[in-house]
Amino acid sequence: MQFTQMYAKSSGVRYDGNRTQIDFAPDLGREPTFFKGKIIDIIRYRDAMIALRDVVVSDLNYKPKDHSAYQEWVQEQYLTDIADILHARDAKQAAYAQQINKLQAQLKIMRQKKRKRDDGYYKAQRRYFDWLYHHDPDAWMVLDPVITVAPDQVFFEAFSLDESSYGRLAVHESQFTEVTAFQYGTTNIDFSDHLLDELQRMRSYRPTVFQIDPSGFEVATEKREVYKEKKIDVPESWVRGFLQVQSAMNLPMDTFTIQPIDMYNLCTFLRRNREKKGPRSLKYVLSPGQPVHVVIEPWDEVLSFRDSVYTGTESKEIRVWGRRRLHLMEKLLPLTQTITVHLLGNGMPSFYVLDLGSLSFTLGLSGWTRNDWADAGHFDLMIGKASPVTSTDRMAVFKALKKIKTATPSLLAHQTQLSELVVQSSLRQLCESGKVMFDIEVGKYRLRELTQEPITFKEPLPKNPRETKAEKWIQQQKATLHRSTYTDQGHLILQGNVNELHPQVKRDQNGRILEATCSCYFHNQNHLMRGPCEHILALLLLHQGEEVPS
Repeated sequence: MQFTQMYAKSSGVRYDGNRTQIDFAPDLGREPTFFKGKIIDIIRYRDAMIALRDVVVSDLNYKPKDHSAYQEWVQEQYLTDIADILHARDAKQAAYAQQINKLQAQLKIMRQKKRKRDDGYYKAQRRYFDWLYHHDPDAWMVLDPVITVAPDQVFFEAFSLDESSYGRLAVHESQFTEVTAFQYGTTNIDFSDHLLDELQRMRSYRPTVFQIDPSGFEVATEKREVYKEKKIDVPESWVRGFLQVQSAMNLPMDTFTIQPIDMYNLCTFLRRNREKKGPRSLKYVLSPGQPVHVVIEPWDEVLSFRDSVYTGTESKEIRVWGRRRLHLMEKLLPLTQTITVHLLGNGMPSFYVLDLGSLSFTLGLSGWTRNDWADAGHFDLMIGKASPVTSTDRMAVFKALKKIKTATPSLLAHQTQLSELVVQSSLRQLCESGKVMFDIEVGKYRLRELTQEPITFKEPLPKNPRETKAEKWIQQQKATLHRSTYTDQGHLILQGNVNELHPQVKRDQNGRILEATCSCYFHNQNHLMRGPCEHILALLLLHQGEEVPS
């Protein structure tokens, strides 16, 4: 997916007497977005930016070791063994064995010469890449962070290299003083490792000004030559991952608050112990009115979060994997007041919101490291199909949100005079197109246009095979919706028969899946970790067909 970004200059840090100025260069190809203000708590801001960078460069995918040297030794040993066998078998073949040994010695000398000759090349190549990494990161790192200026905060969003971790740093308005210029909107910023090195030099005794430079737009208006232009081929999985994060954030969650010392103890145990066998999970034990417990497997080590009382109504045990990614938040624990944990379910994504006072840091983790956001989760299948809405209604909701920037569905329904159901469906479609995001920290929707151009994929995302099978069962009249009843809490329970199986689904008022059961192999193996099975989807499609007026 091709994007073009234009910057009037490189981002950097300038030192003017006793003052430091952080100068982010915005993308001039997007609507003007800028901000200028003085940072109050410099240390918190510095450490939070470093933690965001740790998320960006995180890559915990398995990397196989290089066994080429060992294989070369095995080959040499094989030739030696052949020579010994020939020598021992028949004295007449001793000459052949002697010749092999001679050739082997010559081959060894030639390989040593080759290594010596290539050594200079590989060292020069390594020096070049090191120089490129530090002096021209645009050629090394292709993805710049997304930054949004909102009325109540300025926030950054980024993805990890393995696309399994999502980071969002929000700098609240209370962190700034002497704000002299601002324009709300979303843009990309030029953010290199050189800039990070400068950020690490920030100190509390030196006043610091935060600036998304507005002067660059004046340069572009005067049609002067742009200093930097980057044509970026952004992986489609990166964009799809952003959209799947929004789907996951809209799912029902179990939420509780823990103290920083609890997370520190958990991370310390994981650093001191390396598992050699499975299961490699964290099992959260949630009991109403009781402190939260976490069991670290396979050692069955139990940590009790005594100050964290679970306020839910049902006892649950929730397992999550990919736990070593929790180390991404370690640097911020000394500055953190509380951590709010959001769990979606067994093997499902989890979100950790760190309250840093005038800042907040959200870390979103997919079900496990290799279960990246883009391909494996299919969380969009679990929030229910959006009810049909017209483009006029969707545009009305978008214009209303563009005016007030942050809102709840009920507020937007009041602003647009549309039903809340239509507003919810419109917001869901806007999230899927990258125009809007859901802020899990405040529980509201925010205007955040991920890209300036409409998001169009080179290859349309193929329909999930399970959706295709569900539609097939319905077309062949092998799917029947028997019962649809409402509980006292307003939850909808669907029961039916699909291809001789009997799935059952419980949905909330917004159409999101709360619970589901099915006796098929896929559901027994994965439950909802990879989305609903085709039998559950068939029930949802049948119910949606009943809701749509003829």
